[in-house]
Amino acid sequence: FISMDATIKGLASRYDAMQLTFFRFGSGAVFAAFIWALWRTPMPSARQWRMHLLRSALLLVTLGTYFHALTLLDLAQAVTMGYTAPIFISLLAMLVLRERPSRWVWAALVLGLAGAGVAMWPELQDAARPRLAGLLYAGLSAVTFAFVMVLTRRQAQHDSLPTFLLLQNLLPLAMLALPAATLWQPVPASDLPAIITVGALASVGLCAITWALRHMEASRLAPVEYTGFLWAALIGYVAFGEIPSLYTAGSAVLIVAGCLLLLRR
Repeated sequence: FISMDATIKGLASRYDAMQLTFFRFGSGAVFAAFIWALWRTPMPSARQWRMHLLRSALLLVTLGTYFHALTLLDLAQAVTMGYTAPIFISLLAMLVLRERPSRWVWAALVLGLAGAGVAMWPELQDAARPRLAGLLYAGLSAVTFAFVMVLTRRQAQHDSLPTFLLLQNLLPLAMLALPAATLWQPVPASDLPAIITVGALASVGLCAITWALRHMEASRLAPVEYTGFLWAALIGYVAFGEIPSLYTAGSAVLIVAGCLLLLRR
């Protein structure tokens, strides 16, 4: 997922967030359709379609706001702000899925949130910085992503992975088709490899997270996502020359500590 974010960020100078989101679901749908065609798993029951539509709409908002944040923030900053999502995931899992996290999960979540706060502190010191708008978009994305993950945890118990992957691409793509067409920018052939890469990376990530949510509680999975911050810092430096600050280093220490507590559990 971090590699997908970096690829999107590389395209962000030429396209707006809506078209980037369309690229994500369009290229992802190609891979999802191929995977589904291999297994031909059944479609959801009539009762399950409403939840698929709701989850797809929330996923559309999640990625649209997050991709816009990527145009305003460094990669590591955007990823760090997204780490507020596991806090909401655990809270929603307790309310909706009736999960009861252990004290180690709570400790991991607290350390992860503290790490995210340390990384964001420099931007919050100056309210005039335009990056604060990016932080707000990334925060909204985190909230809607929490709902997506909790709904995914519930639906993954009923639908097969190929079907799940197919609908998670096709439904948001259909919702986005008309709005994206009104703001469409021409796509040169040189951008097609990057767009295809986005779909491939997204498909691998969605298969992995859906399989994980089928086999483990959402609240226990949430803190593991914090490890992505280290990848974001590394890829941000290599691909965009974004040099992590001391605040970023302090944030990484707290986040890794939280993950170690989770492993101890």
